[in-house]
Amino acid sequence: MKAPFIAGAAGGVILSFAFPPFDLDLVAWLAFLPFLWAIERSRAPIEAALHGAAFGVAFFLLDLRWVFRTLAIHGHFSAVPSVMLLVSMVLVLALIPAVFGWLTAAFTRAGWRPAITAAFTWTSLEYVRATALGGFPWDLVGYAQADRLAVAQIADVTGVYGISFLVVLVNAALWELIRRPNSNDRPAWGLVASAAIAVAVTLGYGTERLSRFPTDTGGRGFPVGVLQANIPQEIKWKEDVRDLTFTAYEKLGAAAVNEGARLLIWPETSVPLVFGPRSPGWKYPCDISTRLKVPMLVGAPSETLEDGKSRYYNSAFLVDGPSLRYRYDKIHLVPFGEFMPLSWLLPIGPGIAAREEDYMPGEIMTVMSVEGCPAFSVLICYEAIFPELSRLAVANGARMLVNITNDGWFGKTAAPYQHFQMARIRSIENRLSLIRCANTGISGAFDPAGRVIRSIPLDTEGFFVVNVPHPSDTTSVYSRWGDLFAWGCIATVALVAVLSISRGVVLSKR
Repeated sequence: MKAPFIAGAAGGVILSFAFPPFDLDLVAWLAFLPFLWAIERSRAPIEAALHGAAFGVAFFLLDLRWVFRTLAIHGHFSAVPSVMLLVSMVLVLALIPAVFGWLTAAFTRAGWRPAITAAFTWTSLEYVRATALGGFPWDLVGYAQADRLAVAQIADVTGVYGISFLVVLVNAALWELIRRPNSNDRPAWGLVASAAIAVAVTLGYGTERLSRFPTDTGGRGFPVGVLQANIPQEIKWKEDVRDLTFTAYEKLGAAAVNEGARLLIWPETSVPLVFGPRSPGWKYPCDISTRLKVPMLVGAPSETLEDGKSRYYNSAFLVDGPSLRYRYDKIHLVPFGEFMPLSWLLPIGPGIAAREEDYMPGEIMTVMSVEGCPAFSVLICYEAIFPELSRLAVANGARMLVNITNDGWFGKTAAPYQHFQMARIRSIENRLSLIRCANTGISGAFDPAGRVIRSIPLDTEGFFVVNVPHPSDTTSVYSRWGDLFAWGCIATVALVAVLSISRGVVLSKR
């Protein structure tokens, strides 16, 4: 049992190298091989689950180690509680590969080859991780291939889950070659050939789709200015820094306007004042908009009064001169960051990012418009990793996506790079331009094929102006139909399980 356990953990370590900061994305196509070896060496499905847990602990502990820094520095937790919270999070997430190990071993004992079941099982479980109990779809396997644009283009049909499926399918097919090297094993070679055909079709489709979105638009489109003032998280709420913040954004905004920008975008909570009845904070960006003579999308916490009680939101406002034209309140909040789960049971105060009380979730995906600009919706921070919110924006009429974020919470860790990579896939899924504006970076602009058109590095002050064209094709297959592919994987796993149970061997120990 010791060697398979180590092999499972080794697979998790290898997979972590496919993601930032290492970006060795090709290792993802091999990372599951030691895990599949460990599953085959397991004496029972429960033992395979333990090897899967080792895979998950190793992967998530390395991939999410930035959580410790966020808790310790910005959450003001001491080292011990920070470690305990990180470990608890990792153990919960490790349940997903543990279940994968259990199911794959059980299906194998029922006569199913991993090359048939593994990709369907893994994709189904990723979907569960992304949606159950609020979901946490951070660094699904498919995101590792965000830079491999010819592969990533299938996301406009399958979502990111199709990319994950392909990666695991190739791993399982390679495992067939390793475990059954006999050239007379026709079923094994048939499965390998099927995986090769899937890769070829994916690359062919990706190449064709990339050709439909040329990199040179001839300067056509609506000019949008993205401002990254790089205000450190540790000082941004200090009163003596407030004027510095507004001065920095006005200076960057003026430079962007001089380059032709007709809409300026500020990051999440970039306004260090609360918009609400008790604060005139909204006047500051309105005054800047008036002086620069352009509308601005700004992020700010906001307050409303209901029956004399204050309710706080993480919001985005489109200000146009003296007017607040549109408002969007963040729908999907970050647990422990913007609200404290089970606060009725553990009254230990608001989330890390909340000021006085927990933020409340918004209810409406607002679509904003500026003359000449594609209608757009805002994804605030963490919302960019949830595909359903982007699809909701498109369904409501958005033709451009804007992701404003404050990744200053993460510092100089892998998290800003991982977050940037995941947002990129949303542009491919919906075939829309996505503009990303981050307080400390990484800001960027993606075209509908997921290409990085412009960017500003981490921990850098700067701006860019990008011309955003009106999309010719308004929706993709994924925008219209959503996660049918993932649900198809779930249905396939359910069918395999039923057939396996009918054989009476799923729960057997041998």
